[in-house]
Amino acid sequence: MNLKMNSFLLSLFMLLTASSCEKDVKIENPTSDLPAPIKIELNAADNAMLQSDQAFAFEFFSKVFDEEKKENDLNFMVSPFSLSMALAMTWNGSDNETKLAIQNTLKLDGMTDEEVNSYFKKLKEAFEKTDPSTKLAIANSIWTNKEIQILPEFISLNKNYFNATVDAVDFSDPTTAQRINKWADDNTNGLIKEVIEETSPMALMYLLNALYFQGIWTSEFDAKNTSKMPFTTELGKSKNVDMMQQNAHFNYASDETMQMVELPYGNEAFSMMVLLPQHGKTIANIASNLKGKNYWTGMKNKLRNMDVDLFIPKFKTEYSKQLNSVLKDMGMDIAFSPDDADFSRMSNTSSFISFVKQFTYIATDEVGTEAAAVTVVGMETTSFPSQPEKVTFKANKPFIYVIQEKSTGSILFMGAVRDF
Repeated sequence: MNLKMNSFLLSLFMLLTASSCEKDVKIENPTSDLPAPIKIELNAADNAMLQSDQAFAFEFFSKVFDEEKKENDLNFMVSPFSLSMALAMTWNGSDNETKLAIQNTLKLDGMTDEEVNSYFKKLKEAFEKTDPSTKLAIANSIWTNKEIQILPEFISLNKNYFNATVDAVDFSDPTTAQRINKWADDNTNGLIKEVIEETSPMALMYLLNALYFQGIWTSEFDAKNTSKMPFTTELGKSKNVDMMQQNAHFNYASDETMQMVELPYGNEAFSMMVLLPQHGKTIANIASNLKGKNYWTGMKNKLRNMDVDLFIPKFKTEYSKQLNSVLKDMGMDIAFSPDDADFSRMSNTSSFISFVKQFTYIATDEVGTEAAAVTVVGMETTSFPSQPEKVTFKANKPFIYVIQEKSTGSILFMGAVRDF
């Protein structure tokens, strides 16, 4: 299996944390006789955007990692791609200092509106058709207050570039929340059923991005090889988990901090990267390194095809988190301020971001992976052949893992497995 990395890789990351997964991911498409992945052609602006997207993804993941460690230190998963797309739609309605703050948080300094919007449009269209054996769906919707006029240019931009559906609704009607939740349910194959309890009559709009992924391993695990094995947490607690096992050729790299293995899906357009701490290191060390400039690119450049004796636990994670404090800490504080936020390209009615919340789901077993994310932005009015070496990769302790589309490097999911 030749999994040589391209000069730029589209990182569809899933660094996730999980509890034992009993649900099988049922994907019936075979991986033989598949067409080659589409090579997503990126211009200079797109490549700059890609680097910005990765920087945003690692900072976002790190912030959530730190918050979770301070709180319950449980399994989690986030979708940087879903968040950045939802915020990009919101950015289309911002202006002046608010626009600059969102732009800087997304690491899009110096990018024009056209460059940003075209980048997301290009990725969305390419991701959805690059591998017929992998289901990847990206949907966007905007629900506006029917009592307030929304500027036509804002609606047009998000319809044309993000293919967003736009509905003017009554936020005082309890059924509106039901409609929004049904949209989330429909666009995540039933994985995420509720994203909002009720709508506020003071809301200007709700902007939603839904991301759904279902991929079958190129090299599947045989369920007969799955057995109970101990998984040791960072606190030294041992738990028996369902550990999948196979011996095959995979892209592999390592340094003093971690081992990294790449597990492709389907025609290899998408893959999961699993990041396992070396002895004496932790996933916090990995998370810290990922923020370093060029660290991730350097690790990917080290990948070589090797014979890997692979052990990976089955896992499942369901997670949700309000991201206000994370985004404020990343530089978007002004966008949440009723007094200072400027969304004058959205509506003539003064408004601010009242909340940003993300809901995620992932289940990984012998067949493949199913994952989804929904990001909600609530706006409120103020008023990569030689004889391979053989290594052992045994994920019997906390680890980080990543899923990627391999032609560019854009980050979709990130997470960490700490406990079962």
